Amino acid sequence: MRDYSVQGVSIPDDAVYKEVVVIGNGPSGIALSYLLAGNWPYYNGAVHPDEMLTTRLSGAPSGRSIIQQDLRFLSQGLEGRSNNPVSLLMDTLNHPCADLGLELPSLLEWRHHPECQVDHIVLGKGPPGGSWQAMDGNVLTISLSSWMELPGVEFRGGSGPAHSRDGRASVSSVAQYYHDYVHSQTLARFFRNGCVVTSVRPLDISHSQSGDIIDPETGVQYCQPQAMWRVEGFDLENGGPFCYICRRVVLATGAADLPNRLGVPGELANPTWVLHDLRSLEAALDRLVEEEEGDREGVPTEPRCDPVLIVGAGLSAADAVIAARFRSLPILHVFRKKAGALGKQLPENMYPEYHKVHQMMGDGGASYPCYTALAEHRVLEISSDHKVCVVGSDNAVSVHQVSVVAVLIGSRPDLNFLPPGLSLGLRATESVDCRSNPVDVDPYTHRAVRAPPGMYALGPLAGDNFVRFLQGGAVAIASHIHKELHHTAL
Repeated sequence: MRDYSVQGVSIPDDAVYKEVVVIGNGPSGIALSYLLAGNWPYYNGAVHPDEMLTTRLSGAPSGRSIIQQDLRFLSQGLEGRSNNPVSLLMDTLNHPCADLGLELPSLLEWRHHPECQVDHIVLGKGPPGGSWQAMDGNVLTISLSSWMELPGVEFRGGSGPAHSRDGRASVSSVAQYYHDYVHSQTLARFFRNGCVVTSVRPLDISHSQSGDIIDPETGVQYCQPQAMWRVEGFDLENGGPFCYICRRVVLATGAADLPNRLGVPGELANPTWVLHDLRSLEAALDRLVEEEEGDREGVPTEPRCDPVLIVGAGLSAADAVIAARFRSLPILHVFRKKAGALGKQLPENMYPEYHKVHQMMGDGGASYPCYTALAEHRVLEISSDHKVCVVGSDNAVSVHQVSVVAVLIGSRPDLNFLPPGLSLGLRATESVDCRSNPVDVDPYTHRAVRAPPGMYALGPLAGDNFVRFLQGGAVAIASHIHKELHHTAL
């Protein structure tokens, strides 16, 4: 293979040019691909309960897509559960008054414009759907099933029991929906699955008048107009490296790549029984049940195995408690603060299982056999002999014999492929965290403010941690790219 050197940057001659490279094939990347494939949203003319929004939408020239309009103007004055104005705009149009408990029809219609297609590729580690493909399929979504939808295709759940109480859906049905969506919307040609991105670097380049990259030593023109980024990685399916040169790169990796660690001795030394994800825990719990049944030889007895230690106070930890209780296994639940209320965002009539767990946490376990809550405790050490040392708020230390440890204290994105020293978060001195320190993006284009030109972020990386808000970031990016390309053409 022969490389071209462009001001110190080596570019292999088999590199592929794309206008846009999207890193992440979850619902964020899928929604953006749908838009870049030339599918555009239009206001359908229906009256929205927000009269001012209806007025702004009605004032646009006839036949003009939202992609072509002033998103700052359309988004003004909107409020909701996202900090990104275009996300609020698209959610308001897709699910009018959803936070008031209303189920009103969408004010959007989608039209396909093949002439507006943007050359792009979506890179993902696994099949389309991203982290949804790796979750425990039996768990129910927090959001309503209708809020899990991508543009233009109603979520019907596919095969199997998709819907449960009050319109929630199983994770397995959502994962299948995202996988099928890519194929039904003819997007598969834009997806390269089974890929790990290892490096994303800005190109330090010169341009000819035509916009091609110029090798300063030989004068050889290389690649396509205005290439700005080099994206490299490894294809797990064919075992070979890949390299893309692009003008724009979009970060859509989500929040679930790297589980958070406790950072205590022994946590990483015992990977077979110290676990950090719900799916691995479910498999470990099933093994415990099988071992118990073998020991009992068909004679019903009280649980004989040591407790399952669950660390964390969020919804994943609650799912772990539910899974262990379903199997009648003893539980030791450790969390750092007092058990708080779930609040109005998770009403009890829709999420009774989570309210039950929080009731147990507040009770301390006194009223629940085989469950003990250690509020205001933290883990100090995990020993190889299945002993765990914990300390309470009174500094009293206790040691517990356990069978399995599940550390479920959230996750963070894996952005190790970015250049060293590139700090993208709202607080530049801290790592990106999708909840407390998302990527600092321009609110109407989703360009990464602290990155070189041509980098964008959407979805959880931009602070939108619910699928219902993802379309807004995708619209912001697609609109900005369209307007830039249109301006360039002029």
